[in-house]
Amino acid sequence: MSEDIDDIGRETAAMMKTMLQIATLVALKTRERGQREAEARVKLTEARVKEARELQTREARDAKSKDPRNLALAQTISRATAELKPGSSVPQRETSGYRGVQLEKDRVTLERFTERSEQVTEAATAVSYDSVERRAALAAHLSRIGIAPELAAARMLVEVGQAGPASEAARNRPDRTPAVQRAREQELSKSRGLERSR
Repeated sequence: MSEDIDDIGRETAAMMKTMLQIATLVALKTRERGQREAEARVKLTEARVKEARELQTREARDAKSKDPRNLALAQTISRATAELKPGSSVPQRETSGYRGVQLEKDRVTLERFTERSEQVTEAATAVSYDSVERRAALAAHLSRIGIAPELAAARMLVEVGQAGPASEAARNRPDRTPAVQRAREQELSKSRGLERSR
């Protein structure tokens, strides 16, 4: 009888081992299937996010290309190249509040701009309103306000040939308010050691 019980125990153990192996295989297959489904969901989500980004980029590009500021920018650049001021190779913007940006650069316009700017700078080097007095006044001003000699030398190099004729300077004199003018006079008198009493 004990042999029968041992046989039954061995068979039961073998069956339990087989059932455990089957359960383990089922669990592994289920886990693999779950992982595959999760990976497929992640790939699908990433594809949707990528499509959404591309759509946003396309819409932004379309909006920028239809933006009247960018159309005006291309016209302004082509006009500004013809109207460059002597001594400068970059077009001057009339409006300081400009914020339009193109996503795609117009190569033809940029090539025309570089060609014209080179022509204008070559022509501008022939005519420059610079003088020894102006350079001396600029050097004195830079040393008076405490600019380092190396920076002053660099600034002088930048300023060479950038001056305009005296008649233009008198014509384009900015209108200062009386308060600003008075404050400037007081500052000058303090620097000279004179106190103005009211």
